[in-house]
Amino acid sequence: MKDLEKYLRIIATITFIIALSVFSLDMHMRTDLKNDSDTSSTKAATNGYTFNSNEESQTMLTRSGAKCLTFDETFDDLVASSNNIFITMPAKAAGSTMKTFARKCVGQFGEDNMLNRPGIFEETFMNKGAKQAPSIIASHIANDIFFTNLVKNIPHTSLVLYIYRDETERLMSAIKQVVVTKACNHLQGLDLTQKDGSRCIMNEKDLVQKLIKQKFGEIGVGASNIMTCGFYDAMEENFPQMVFVNYKQADRIQEVLAKYHCPNLLDNPIHNNVAGDKKTEAFLKLDSTGEEIALEDWLELNRDMLEFMFQLDATQTCKAKTLSMQDDLLGCEDEMLQVTRETSFRK
Repeated sequence: MKDLEKYLRIIATITFIIALSVFSLDMHMRTDLKNDSDTSSTKAATNGYTFNSNEESQTMLTRSGAKCLTFDETFDDLVASSNNIFITMPAKAAGSTMKTFARKCVGQFGEDNMLNRPGIFEETFMNKGAKQAPSIIASHIANDIFFTNLVKNIPHTSLVLYIYRDETERLMSAIKQVVVTKACNHLQGLDLTQKDGSRCIMNEKDLVQKLIKQKFGEIGVGASNIMTCGFYDAMEENFPQMVFVNYKQADRIQEVLAKYHCPNLLDNPIHNNVAGDKKTEAFLKLDSTGEEIALEDWLELNRDMLEFMFQLDATQTCKAKTLSMQDDLLGCEDEMLQVTRETSFRK
């Protein structure tokens, strides 16, 4: 009888332990499901972006591992800690504005767009004498080679800003500038237009064959030549302090730079728009009907087909990485994106 009671107590103890284990496992699974639900909700609410928080600031990390910056905090800190700042951009991405700002802020250094002219670097250096080189250099860059030369040869205390503009938007603006400021004024050997008062008239065929397909002037200084696989390889291999900024943020960029380099310009942002200041109205004579159409209307009508119809991006490489970067950039509240060691724009 005593053996039976002892046996029953052992059975009861084992049953209790099993029941307790099952209960603990159920609670653990419920907790995991709740955490997964919370994580899914967070990702849905932030479009797949995640946040790192501390007492001082909140930083958004993008899908690519790049980091969203804010003008008031993280970008301000980055500018304050950088000894030299190189501002780079394609044509028609606030370049004239930023170059004028740099000249007024810290003075001219070498020739215009000097980053495209490595042959004058030594002469420019020797000519500066005992003066310190300007702390801000702004320059258009024509291709990935000049970008690679830059990031290979600067210390890590330097900051590189790349001012970005969607390529189709940039192309439309570049075509307008080449026609209105150059072709209509017969500059750079362009004798393609006739004037009728404030009206400037060009044949549609001349625009397509002699300007667009030839990538004349600013038309060809864009992503297909700059943001190539070589561009992204240079970032990965040299890891510069690199920040992409939407061109629409030019005023806010100036404000932070002026704070540390030229406080006298804090309340006087620079605005340059080479094509926008012109009073000339450009028109195209259509090849098929002979009727005239305003250049701006023609561009709006054809904006989504020009790159395809004339294969303007045929030589571009790693376009997917540029589009991935653009998605991340425009997803940042201040449209400013810093490259980190973890950054990997998708292929």
